[in-house]
Amino acid sequence: MKNLISMHPTYRRAHAGFTLIELMIVIGIIVVIAAVLVVSFGGVFTKRDNTVAEATIKTLVSNLQSYQAKWHSFPASSIEALGAQTRGSIPIMDPNEVNRGNETMVYALRSRKNGGPFLASDLFNNDDYRKNTDSDTLNDNPLDAEGSLDLFEIVDPWGSPYVYLNINDLRNGAVKDGIRLDDGTDVELGVQELQDKLKHPTTGQYPQGFVIWSFGPDKKNDYGRGDDITSWPKYQD
Repeated sequence: MKNLISMHPTYRRAHAGFTLIELMIVIGIIVVIAAVLVVSFGGVFTKRDNTVAEATIKTLVSNLQSYQAKWHSFPASSIEALGAQTRGSIPIMDPNEVNRGNETMVYALRSRKNGGPFLASDLFNNDDYRKNTDSDTLNDNPLDAEGSLDLFEIVDPWGSPYVYLNINDLRNGAVKDGIRLDDGTDVELGVQELQDKLKHPTTGQYPQGFVIWSFGPDKKNDYGRGDDITSWPKYQD
């Protein structure tokens, strides 16, 4: 009886294994499912990272407002200008002029003078946010910043330093040279482009006080346009 069953055509087809076409169909289905999962989860991760960047910018805005309430001005856009702005008896020298605005903002917010520090501890004490991408350090500490004298930056979820700029510095010509960013691409922000892009396309007005922005998921600077994440309402060109 067993031999008769094994000779039946249906039995033989069931035990002959997959044909090449059947294997290709199965592989194709797996590839399609994998592609759908990658796109789906990629979108979830991007949305999550965008939310983190937006929350970080909101925290920095709040920190800067606390600083401004005590110092009556927002931090300057460079370490040297910050030294003059805070009327320190010892000038502050920038070791390499890279990540100038971001480093200046972080150093100012770390000051223990006038009721500081102002920088949120969950940003400064978390290595996911705090970096020193260009490994530069101050020689002295006129603002009595807490902790190391490394010139730290706050970075976005994609590893790029946020850009910080005091709007008065830009409008008054204090920002004369391109701002260099140590993000692996040696980006330099053009002053004329900054002025053009930060002005509202209809009203011609600049954001008030300062600007902070992330380059977003593509890690390319769009001066607050495209997928950049900003501290001011994004313009619609």
